[in-house]
This record gives sequence, C-alpha cells and structure tokens, in this order.
Amino acid sequence: MFDAGALRLVVLGLLAEAPRHGYDVIKALEARFRGTYSPSPGSIYPMLQMMEDADLAVSETQGNKRLYSITDAGRAYLEENRAELDKINAQLDETSDALGDVALGEVISDLRRVLFEKLRDGRLTGEQAAKAREILNRAARDLRDL
Repeated sequence: MFDAGALRLVVLGLLAEAPRHGYDVIKALEARFRGTYSPSPGSIYPMLQMMEDADLAVSETQGNKRLYSITDAGRAYLEENRAELDKINAQLDETSDALGDVALGEVISDLRRVLFEKLRDGRLTGEQAAKAREILNRAARDLRDL
C-alpha cells in the first residue's frame, strides 16, 4: 500500500496515541485498513526494534511481551513529518471510506486460511486442486472485469 517509511510514520503515530505491544500495533493497522492489510509480525517487530535503536521509541518488558512507547525524539520526528503523516492518513481515510462497510480483507483472509488448511493437511486430490485453481482463476478474471 505504501513504502516502509510511510508505514513507520503510521506506526509512530499509533505509538503517539498510546503505548502498544507489537501485536496491538498489528491489530490497530488491520483495523485502520478495514482488514484489507495486515502487516506480518516479521515486518512490524523489526520496525519497532529499529525505531527503538533510532531513539524514536522505547520499550519495557511486561511478562513475555514488550510495550512500546514513543520518545521525545519520536514526537519531534513525528512533528517534523506531520504533513506527510497527515497526507498518508488522508489516503487511508479515503480508501477506507470508499470501501464502506464491505469487509474485503476478512473474506481474503478467510479464503487464504481455507486454502492453506486444505493444502497443509493434504486433503486435496488432484481433481479437487484443479477445481480450486479453476475457481480462483474465474474469481481473478471476474475481479479484473469489475
């Protein structure tokens, strides 16, 4: 949807709202994107660590979790880049408003989950796999033709 620098600004903006665990950052982004985008832990946790290394965020251990908070340097960075963050948030709002209450992300996640469960469990025969491919190809064509 946008580059890593933009995502870093959005995440820093979330930390400015309230301290968060990495999982909470992922869920907040998923909610912000109305389920159409959910960053992987492999992208968020290294980003949080890099933000901490750059003194934009600080973390404290709470049990087996880390709670991230924005630092004064992070707030200054956010203010220096406020126009860019506002522009990104406006784009997110526009995209979210265009989707309305249609939860495309939930459907995509469900499709991915079902497909990978069947593949992982080895429950698809060759004939079923061919049928699944046909269904997915038809759906892709139908979506292109929208």
